[in-house]
Amino acid sequence: MQALKRTTEPKDKIEADMKKEDREKAKATKGRPVYRNGKVRFLRNVLPIIMLMLFGLMSLPLFAQMDVSVSIGANYSDNVFRLSDYDLQRFEDRHPNLEYARTTDDLSIKTKVDMAYAFRYKWYKIEPSITASFSQNVSNTEKWRKDVLARLAVVRYYWDAKLLYGYYPNIYVRDYVDTDGSGKLEQFSYERNLYRADLNVRPLKKTTLKANFRYEELFYNSYWTEYDGDAKTMGLGLRQNFPVFVLDAMYEYRIFDNWDKYPEDSSYESNIYSGTLRLKDSPLNSSKKDSPQWSPSLSLSFEERFYGGTDPKNARRIDKIYTTKAGLRFKISKQLNFTLDYSHYLRNIDSPNASVRRLKPYSENQIEAMIKYNL
Repeated sequence: MQALKRTTEPKDKIEADMKKEDREKAKATKGRPVYRNGKVRFLRNVLPIIMLMLFGLMSLPLFAQMDVSVSIGANYSDNVFRLSDYDLQRFEDRHPNLEYARTTDDLSIKTKVDMAYAFRYKWYKIEPSITASFSQNVSNTEKWRKDVLARLAVVRYYWDAKLLYGYYPNIYVRDYVDTDGSGKLEQFSYERNLYRADLNVRPLKKTTLKANFRYEELFYNSYWTEYDGDAKTMGLGLRQNFPVFVLDAMYEYRIFDNWDKYPEDSSYESNIYSGTLRLKDSPLNSSKKDSPQWSPSLSLSFEERFYGGTDPKNARRIDKIYTTKAGLRFKISKQLNFTLDYSHYLRNIDSPNASVRRLKPYSENQIEAMIKYNL
């Protein structure tokens, strides 16, 4: 009996053909990202969102108070692409895979505009607000951000709630070689949507219970659509006011689902523990009535991330991410504030894959200074 002839192509060839077709469509549409099914995905235009918020704010009751602030500053990073020690050495040796990086450290110029319009309705204080921020790196000019956040807060004496939407159209990480596509260095960047809800309840005068839920969508550019996915994060926390300082503690559980699990599955689950200690405002000169105020703060967080993939890259991989932040805030006057922050990020990798252990750990230090003026 004659064997039946195979009529289906191998899965890896089908995936490669789909990816090639996606790139051809992206090229025809001037590089716009595409969905995994090949349909063109247009980036959202943030201007209509901003205009809608502005129209809503300006149409609120006249007795409400519009609060507008402008912040400008700079952020210095000693490892702007978060390269491992191995990659940092390859950069020094001028390896072609790192030629996209003009420098490994960089200075970013930042600007932020905040607008809030608080008013009262019966027993509620309602405050819609919007934040638009822009940043541009000096040496590695491909690293830039234009983000927008829209919020709606409702406040009562014993509780408050907040809804938030954030749109981040361009988050550029670094370049990688597209081994199953162009075979060249391509930008590894993505677009992010953030939906968040927060609830704070004060059962006691100096005690606040906190809960939040976040849903995020990540859409990578046309070269890396296999990394598209969504994340769900749930958090519970506590804030306690003491006579001299305020203490915050938070636990969060996060699930990231990589939609396309072939050829690699970057899905993971993580536990995140964080705490912040902030001293209350104190005068710089107690002998002066209108002396500027200052307050230091310290934040620590630890995330343990467990990957669920069975592919060689992610199987049994565990990331341990440590973050330390120390800051100083100065209230120079009612209109003018100044902040100075230091941040340290460290990622350690536990993996049976030697390449992952060599390429994925990193350490980064950041120093940021911002001036905020309330109009």
